[in-house]
Amino acid sequence: MSVNWLPWPTQRLHAALESEATWGYVIYRTTYTPQSDTAFPRFIDLLNTCIKDQLFSEYALAQKNKSERAEPTPYLEIWARHRPIFMTDPAQFDEASIDSIRAHFESWVVLHEKRDHPTMYRTCILYDEESQRAFLDALLQEENNESRKKEIHPIHCAKLITALSESDDDDEYDGFMGGERSDRNGIDPIPHRKDIAALSESDDDDYDGFLGGYI
Repeated sequence: MSVNWLPWPTQRLHAALESEATWGYVIYRTTYTPQSDTAFPRFIDLLNTCIKDQLFSEYALAQKNKSERAEPTPYLEIWARHRPIFMTDPAQFDEASIDSIRAHFESWVVLHEKRDHPTMYRTCILYDEESQRAFLDALLQEENNESRKKEIHPIHCAKLITALSESDDDDEYDGFMGGERSDRNGIDPIPHRKDIAALSESDDDDYDGFLGGYI
């Protein structure tokens, strides 16, 4: 099956996954309250849904553009290999600082010898108490505005931590995973609550690129 019609970043990911590889974010949870026991799975479910929707929206666009070779199989194969990695040991990560999470993530990257690979080995998601408040506030805002309901991308409520690297090349940053470039300190801060709804309406066109890392 030829996949030459796929956008180049998607071709690269599809080729990488032919070797039984996987792709997805490394996700750290640092809050372990009773409320988080309910909210965190909801966050993950919505995150996976948004990533899947963005992945298949590319195929829908190809159909809309009437590409004669466009067919869903490559996207189904890519999605079948989506495997986020969860760091959720409360003994190790409960109330852990951003610096300690970054240090752990960098050590993990080195251990797996993937420092120069894309998103999975460059950027991780931090779900902490502040992220949870932003996420729950966004959900509440959405529920209170049924008439203008817009799906929230949960990654806009979390923090993205970038492993320190000598390379500043973000040209292959993923689009399906909702990624954005972090600030100079390697942290993508949570937006102000009043901005969450606006962020959820963005189409992430500025961040189209490679979909994520692979093992």
